[in-house]
Amino acid sequence: MVESIEGKETLEKKPLVIGLVGCLASGKTTLSEELARRWGIEPIEENYPANPFLEKFYKDPKEYSFKSQVFFLSSKVEQLKSIDRSKVSLIDPELNMDFIYAKTHFKMGWMNENEWNLYQNIFFTITTKDSLVYPDMHIVVAADQEELKQRIIDRGRNYEMGILKNYPEYLERLSESVHEWGMKGENNSYKFIANTSAGGSSGNVEQLADRVESHICREFGTNGKFVLPKIKPALVVENYDIFPGSGGDVSRLRR
Repeated sequence: MVESIEGKETLEKKPLVIGLVGCLASGKTTLSEELARRWGIEPIEENYPANPFLEKFYKDPKEYSFKSQVFFLSSKVEQLKSIDRSKVSLIDPELNMDFIYAKTHFKMGWMNENEWNLYQNIFFTITTKDSLVYPDMHIVVAADQEELKQRIIDRGRNYEMGILKNYPEYLERLSESVHEWGMKGENNSYKFIANTSAGGSSGNVEQLADRVESHICREFGTNGKFVLPKIKPALVVENYDIFPGSGGDVSRLRR
């Protein structure tokens, strides 16, 4: 009898879904790869090469922004539909990042008002369907503007360098959009914001991953409602995270 009850409780547990949000060069993908390596899973990553509009977008943002973003949205939705709900999932980037990119493109004037309104209609129509998986936890990865610029220069990707050169204000607006979204409380998802700048609190990726695991254990490991990755969180000291909360409250906690 005891075994059957325990089995039922196991089946009723929900595998934790984690979504990453962050500006380009923030360190989001590096963190995702580190967590995936630790947990022995494959992250759900955006398939950039499959986007037939992406290369054209970098050459002519106004002409191809809407087409490129709709492709990314459609592609991400198909990925989310195929998630194995019996396992812990790591989504990089999470669906809201697609929306943040599109919103920033509108702010830049790359989407006109009609395109932006249509994108929003498509996004909210699709994402309200029950078949899509929504993260239980969001990791919002951020960095200082000057460091983001230097990272883009250091890694030398031609398309990023072109955007940085031709539209220097884009990086700042994208960072603002990420921060604005990150600071909003979520009623159905836990968030924290981590700064990966050298002068920030995160240190290297191993230390940041330790912090993520510490937060997972703290927020999800006590109520027994979630299937968690197999982690042994390190002792985390002298670090600060921002928690937007679930109802719009914002707090900064020392861990």
